[in-house]
Amino acid sequence: MAAIGELIDGKYEILSLVGEGGMSRVYLARDRRLNKLWAVKEVNRAADGPGGEVVSQSLVAEANLLKRLDHPMLPRIVDIVEDNRTVLIVMDYVEGKSLRRVLRETGRPMEERAVIDVGAQLCDVLEYLHTRNPPIVYRDMKPGNVMLREDGAVKLIDFGIAREYKESALADTSILGTRGYAAPEQLARGAQTDARSDIYSLGVTLYALATGRSPADEAFLRPLREVDPRLSEGLELIVAKATRANPGERYQSCAQMRHDLLNHEKLTEGYRRGLRRRLRRFNLLRGLAAALGAAAVACLASSFALKRATYEARLADARAASAVSEAGGESEAERRCLLAIDADPARPEAYAELVGNVYKADQRFSMEEAARLQALMDRRRVSIRRSPAYAKLCYDVGILYYVYFEQTGEGEARAYAASAGAQAAQWFRLAADAYDERAATGAACTLTPSERRAAEAYVVIGEFYRRLSQATLEGNEGLAYEEYWDSLEGAFRCLSDDDPAIVRLRLCALIQGAVSSPTYLGGFRRAGVGREAAEALLKGAVGTARSLAEEAASSETACVLCDSVVSGEGSAMAAIEAVYGGAGARARGAQGGEAP
Repeated sequence: MAAIGELIDGKYEILSLVGEGGMSRVYLARDRRLNKLWAVKEVNRAADGPGGEVVSQSLVAEANLLKRLDHPMLPRIVDIVEDNRTVLIVMDYVEGKSLRRVLRETGRPMEERAVIDVGAQLCDVLEYLHTRNPPIVYRDMKPGNVMLREDGAVKLIDFGIAREYKESALADTSILGTRGYAAPEQLARGAQTDARSDIYSLGVTLYALATGRSPADEAFLRPLREVDPRLSEGLELIVAKATRANPGERYQSCAQMRHDLLNHEKLTEGYRRGLRRRLRRFNLLRGLAAALGAAAVACLASSFALKRATYEARLADARAASAVSEAGGESEAERRCLLAIDADPARPEAYAELVGNVYKADQRFSMEEAARLQALMDRRRVSIRRSPAYAKLCYDVGILYYVYFEQTGEGEARAYAASAGAQAAQWFRLAADAYDERAATGAACTLTPSERRAAEAYVVIGEFYRRLSQATLEGNEGLAYEEYWDSLEGAFRCLSDDDPAIVRLRLCALIQGAVSSPTYLGGFRRAGVGREAAEALLKGAVGTARSLAEEAASSETACVLCDSVVSGEGSAMAAIEAVYGGAGARARGAQGGEAP
């Protein structure tokens, strides 16, 4: 068991025990190098006998599963530390409270609108898991595994029993899940679980949140409005359908369930009776159908016109308003962008204005602004993700982090690794995935193929520092440095004259910082990168910076970056000489020697 104050792997200081259950514990830890808080999940192999090894293997499987996922409602894995005694997984520390704790502390059910909002968010993350290839079944949805942040966004935690679903699998081999929340098929040996099992558990979870009751209560899962008549008929119908014993009678996808949650007021019997009455009246007035149809079209057009006019007026107000905020709060331009988004969440222009102009108006993307943007995208992702501009929006958010996010640490490479890199990588991955999804169906996409390639390179750059420690533990250090080098070259090749000067300069500074570091150069050399390749990439970065000197003069940040790249050429060349001496070129040939 880790001790408070203990230093793990020379960098993670254990601060406190956050929680424990079953055969694992979760600690709050501080990364001394990055001054950042992480959650550390631990299993003590020796203390738990033969079963400990099984659980530790499950824990590592959980980490490997999460490493392949990229969704704002899922925690990121940043490191794995193993020895003969323990397995520790370092991951995002999620600030907030579990829904179980929220219910216990308030002593009352959640308000219905909050239940519906939480349910819609959980449908979104489960739909993401279920649509992976192969699909992933979570299998342990319950209030204790859902963290609620102060901004209302949720995070799904504890993937200890999730598994990939394969059609060829005949049946599960063990009873997994939490009794009361697990679907009936999870509790029967030999039965098959799939996405509908998660839908059942989600229905039970929403029931618990809306009533404040637990599966231990005798009357648990009685019709919702028998427990609380104030709850809506629509929510009662949704929960009842989600928790049917027969999987074929439940919702068949979380997307269907989410749609009903967001339209729960339309599921009542009174609403359906009203629809039937209107249909009868329509049939009686069939002779006036043409006139009524024309009137309906006119009204609809008028409604769309009003919605469009409202959106465009608010967007115009945002573009005219000041983008400078006071004391880290929202600026007037940001508030008006949010009003435009509320008017039509599916249109991309207001998001683009917010990301492309408002947040970088002061040449600085603050942590407060980042938190507000993350909360906005968590709420509006389903509305905007079908837009042809969604991939480009994600790419631009990645650039926002990459170029303007508050930098910390010593040196350009360390600053990037410590702050912007991990956040930017998430958004670049979303951009690449959205591009690929639209390309697979032939749908329009405003992200260019060159930007798609650049996004992939930036993902590798951002993840390099997180993966380096793990690669070192595995004795595979050269592979990590080789991928990092390839990503630097790849990103540099993707630069074009259409990219803003500060974007090009940020990459040049990153290259100059990496090539100036004897540690990195040593890693590059072991990975097969030769002296000529290192010199060529450095000269390409310096040449690009020199060509941008005049353009960079209009921005203080760009000017500093330009000066640092150009003035640092000598020290970088000295570092190359010290590491390589007379070493030859990379076997694959020097690449990236000139600006594209």
